[in-house]
Amino acid sequence: MKSVTSKNLLIITVLLFFVLLNSFLSYAGPGVDSGNTRQNISVPDSGCYVGVFPGWGESETNVSADELASLETIAGKDIAMTPFSNNFAENASSIRQIEAIKSYGAIPLLRLLPWSADFGGSGIYQPDYSLQKIIDGDFDSFLAARADEIKPLGPIMVTFGVEMNGNWFPWSGIFQGGETTTAYGDKSKADGPERYVDAYRHIVILFNEHGADNVTWYFHANFESIPEESWNSVSAYYPGDEYVDWVGTSVYGPQYIYEDWISFEANFQPIYSALKSIAPAKPVMIPEWGVADFPAKGSKPAWYTNALTSLHARFTDVKIAIVYHEQWDNEDHTTSDLRINSSIEAQNAYQAAIVSDYFIENVLPEEKVTKTIIPPMSLLLRDAAGSGK
Repeated sequence: MKSVTSKNLLIITVLLFFVLLNSFLSYAGPGVDSGNTRQNISVPDSGCYVGVFPGWGESETNVSADELASLETIAGKDIAMTPFSNNFAENASSIRQIEAIKSYGAIPLLRLLPWSADFGGSGIYQPDYSLQKIIDGDFDSFLAARADEIKPLGPIMVTFGVEMNGNWFPWSGIFQGGETTTAYGDKSKADGPERYVDAYRHIVILFNEHGADNVTWYFHANFESIPEESWNSVSAYYPGDEYVDWVGTSVYGPQYIYEDWISFEANFQPIYSALKSIAPAKPVMIPEWGVADFPAKGSKPAWYTNALTSLHARFTDVKIAIVYHEQWDNEDHTTSDLRINSSIEAQNAYQAAIVSDYFIENVLPEEKVTKTIIPPMSLLLRDAAGSGK
């Protein structure tokens, strides 16, 4: 009886090996060599692309080519790149926004954000759009539609769930299992960050399966982790080099009157070092940066000068920097004005620094690359089970 059991076990093991091998060989991960070549945004040998993010309204979707054109005068340079968002609950196409940005002549940065269109307030968990549901495939139809619609539209950068190491977005790790390690996946990893990693990978893999080889994927963290604990570090959220083309972070000075005045350089240095440690071969980007104008707290013109001068002189691996250009009123009757032209002095400082040829206003022709991804064993097992083999 033992010999029969052992023989059956051996047969099952061999069959499982071949099923998994077949799944791997046929698996359309982002870079598995299937004859498709991906388009990647070219990394300049020297210099840094510059862009502007004007917020685009409450839902970050009211994109306008005319507004981009008007921002040239304010910024003093053409806009190479601009981000906008696609919020899951709106179940909406992004074609209009992408075409508007491209008609102007910039590269779109699409932010896939799993939350409700009415937002429900920052820092509130939204179970209808949990990372687990993304991992389980509940949003595959929505995501497949986004992949299918953008694949004929030329080069585009895409990210998922920005600033996930903070505590203000519902997809942040703190709301998705936090530091617990027993409810999901690897028992040695915090559940919140691990779910984020798997959700990000799931989306990249799905886009690849749908042939969206015009996508350059970027990782967008926040410059400081809140809470500042080891389980919530940026490295815990990194999906891996196979899934990411660029690594990036938001970097802000004070946005509210009660915040301490800290220079760009001081805020950026720790996260820059962290990103270079996590992904030393990847180009670095700053998809959001800026500071509010509170003259009693500090000099915004000096802050701008410090930011752009240090990017040129010290942080030369930063190849994209997109300034945030927006304002809003606060409950304490103050205004957070992060616009480039919040004052003529701030605008002059920005333009004086950005005029350097180091800051590039036209994106170079895209690179053609082939990447190889080894899909996670969990996905291979899922696909093998689903195939009925």
